[in-house]
Amino acid sequence: MSNDGELRTVHVLSRQLKTLPLVGIIFFSVSGGPFGLEESISSGGAGMTMLMLLLIPVVFGIPVSLMAAELGSALPVEGGYYYWVKVGLGKFAGFTEGAWQWMNSFLDTALYPIVFADYLATYWAPAERGRGVLFSFFDGQFSIDTHWVVAVVFMVILAGLNIRGSRVVGDSSLLLFAVVMVPFAILSVYGIVHNFQHDSWDKVVSPFTLPDQTSFSAFGACLGIVIWNYIGWENPSTLLAEVDKPARTFRRALLIAIPLITISYVLPMMAALGSGLHEDLGDWSDGDFASVGTLLAGHWLGLLIAFGVGIAQIGLFSSLLMSGSRVPRVLAADGYLPRWVAKDHPKYKTPVAAIVLSVVIFAIFCTMDFSALVDADVLTNMAAILLEFAAFIALRRKLPNMVRPYKVPGGMAGALSLVVFPLIFTIWLAWSTFTDEPAAFWIGIIILVLGVVLYPIADNLLKRGTPDAPVDSDLVDLGPSVDTTAALERGLTV
Repeated sequence: MSNDGELRTVHVLSRQLKTLPLVGIIFFSVSGGPFGLEESISSGGAGMTMLMLLLIPVVFGIPVSLMAAELGSALPVEGGYYYWVKVGLGKFAGFTEGAWQWMNSFLDTALYPIVFADYLATYWAPAERGRGVLFSFFDGQFSIDTHWVVAVVFMVILAGLNIRGSRVVGDSSLLLFAVVMVPFAILSVYGIVHNFQHDSWDKVVSPFTLPDQTSFSAFGACLGIVIWNYIGWENPSTLLAEVDKPARTFRRALLIAIPLITISYVLPMMAALGSGLHEDLGDWSDGDFASVGTLLAGHWLGLLIAFGVGIAQIGLFSSLLMSGSRVPRVLAADGYLPRWVAKDHPKYKTPVAAIVLSVVIFAIFCTMDFSALVDADVLTNMAAILLEFAAFIALRRKLPNMVRPYKVPGGMAGALSLVVFPLIFTIWLAWSTFTDEPAAFWIGIIILVLGVVLYPIADNLLKRGTPDAPVDSDLVDLGPSVDTTAALERGLTV
């Protein structure tokens, strides 16, 4: 904090994350396991599902990862994508990116405590939504009940883990990854054996689409589901100031995570499709991986996979709370939120105030039945990614000599080529959401508009002309034509 007690430096908290723990955090930031992919089969068919699982990481996951690797290596500071956009496109765009991502976490991260409570309710009836109601409003749309208490306890415990530091979360993510994926590894082995024994490999890709579907319509039907399971590569960038040798470590972790996540989807899906669980592909739904495990190996594997659902929620919430809480911290440090939000824990040097604030907001959202809000999440996420790509291109032009330990090859043409498919998919998803789920579309639009209109409000009511917080990083070099030291003192404003 500066001498006047008003500005908090966005400093290096503690470079304690290494490659494998960061892989665990990326895994839970993007995936958390193949749960939920079953509905892609009932949406677009067997062959289309397999094609999408192999295609989307190539044309979407890799471009986003390469963009994040370049910007993360050049600007490895706490706040990640907020600073990428701020340096590339200016303060207004940086605020918008931060606001979009933080509000997006209200729709996304708050979901996992609810899913955990739903899962627990299958074994402990009092945890069921609507049981033990203390308060209820709007015909049950807002309820404080035992289900909500379970969700809040879940969040408080994991918030405590987060406050202890990124290394604790990273190491625990590796353990949770093993617990979640070992049952699916077993399922994959049983599936491969079953497919060979029963010569059922044709079921993995046939029928390619559902009856009365064209390939085009099947692709569109699967796109939102599959994209959702390959989104979030840039989220851990907010932790780069806590990563050991971030330029190399982040890139390595991304290169490991992309094939790892792809394999974790493809092999269990091959087992599921080959099992013949449903003759009618339209009958596939969430939770059917457990049924496939029971069918192929017995009740014990079905229970293990179902248990993994609950464990996955722990990893998902913990990782996303950690990366997401750094966003309000840097917004507060720059003056767009109350200064107390930038307060760090005196012992662990973690953003304790931002973590607590995030959990309080999530607790409010956990009172709601907000399935429609979740559908808006993909739209707002994609908009934020496009803003990051815009900053990526702008920085190539604005700061051509900035030191980039990793640089996407191919010059400006190579950089522009990365944007093509993410842009196409965003337009496609926006249109399909507008036509098929108009409520989710307009909720997403409201969030995007809020991110824009809140800037002048925060700038005039909270920031009121105060300078941005200095950024402490000896790993940033904006090039010989730019005074990097002065830019860091201005909070990476160039």
